Amino acid sequence: MAHFDFIVAGSGVSGMVFARKMAEKGKKVLVLEKADRAGGCLASASYDNFWLELGGHTVYASYSSYISAMRSAGMEQDFLPRKKVPFRMLTSAGLVPLSKCLNKLELFLNLPKALFVKKEGRTVRDFYSALLGKGNYEKMFRPMIAAVISQEGSDFPADMMLKSRPKDKTLPRSFTIKGGMAEFIKKTAEMENVTLKTSCGADSVSLDNGIYTVTAGAEVFTADNFTAACYPAETGRLLADVAPEISSMLAPIPSAKVESVGVVLKKSDVSVGELSFIIAAEGDFTSVVSRDVVEDAHYRGFAFHFKPDRLTDEQKTSIIEKSLNTDRSKFVHKAETVHYCPTLKLGHEEMLEKLDSLVVKTKGLYITGNWFTGLAIEDCAMRSAREAARAIL
Repeated sequence: MAHFDFIVAGSGVSGMVFARKMAEKGKKVLVLEKADRAGGCLASASYDNFWLELGGHTVYASYSSYISAMRSAGMEQDFLPRKKVPFRMLTSAGLVPLSKCLNKLELFLNLPKALFVKKEGRTVRDFYSALLGKGNYEKMFRPMIAAVISQEGSDFPADMMLKSRPKDKTLPRSFTIKGGMAEFIKKTAEMENVTLKTSCGADSVSLDNGIYTVTAGAEVFTADNFTAACYPAETGRLLADVAPEISSMLAPIPSAKVESVGVVLKKSDVSVGELSFIIAAEGDFTSVVSRDVVEDAHYRGFAFHFKPDRLTDEQKTSIIEKSLNTDRSKFVHKAETVHYCPTLKLGHEEMLEKLDSLVVKTKGLYITGNWFTGLAIEDCAMRSAREAARAIL
């Protein structure tokens, strides 16, 4: 039976930032991932030296914790500034600029409220409806938020959405990674002290005499420490025996399923103008992310993020054809993935305060994820950096 210093359940940004920090301290780390690929919400598809993001696609200069992790992986030379290309909203009138969806009179009439409306204790709907006007919220801002987080976000806590952070002015305001965002995951998995097992999810976790035992299919592993880097309900399930009170808090928290389909086409086979992002006002998908932000001589790529359990593969393909005004015979590559994004409600932050007061009581237990401070890549890295600092005290 293999023994490790740390077992980490989940190989997304949260799990791999934690694993890297422990490995850098000389600790032996096992990362277990139930999917057949590592990365979680980072999923980079490749074709003929062209890459396309099916999940997270941008790093911002304000992502200090994640930038620090990438620098430690020697990735700074791979940072690529994003070219400025427009956003578009898909409406019944076709693709239009976001400004066309904004009622400027309603916005002007609501401006005086901006001085008095506070985010704390409000939902995204309540706060931004007061700020922009109810019509502007429903027509423009609601679908924009849904596109960013790939789910309806109206009931999210307003203060956990679109947070401002200090920027590193030595870097571009926003950038991506040469070879794809999943390069960080690959580089961490290649570390000497990191063992990554995919298609090998943790089934159960127990704690006896200070040693964690994790069962994953037919395999059993032990460790001095256990780190849950999964979405909340999965973390709750895994901790049912180890930390029942924490488990009961997390198990009911839902996560939204996101079905993503990416296609790569020759540039000559796409008539749609350059764009970075399509926001879908209504319909069966929330957004389309384009690779146009990084120039390529031969190809263009588009990732469609569909609402879950609605469409067959044929229906998704038909939507892609119609949206891009092309034909499936022109697809030179097609890739699919599924990932999950936590759904947060008012009271979430208060629950987290209680969770943090409990987790420190269980020796060797660490919990991370993007659901502690928000849903961005930086929120994953920030929480993992904090838990890693606690682990090495």
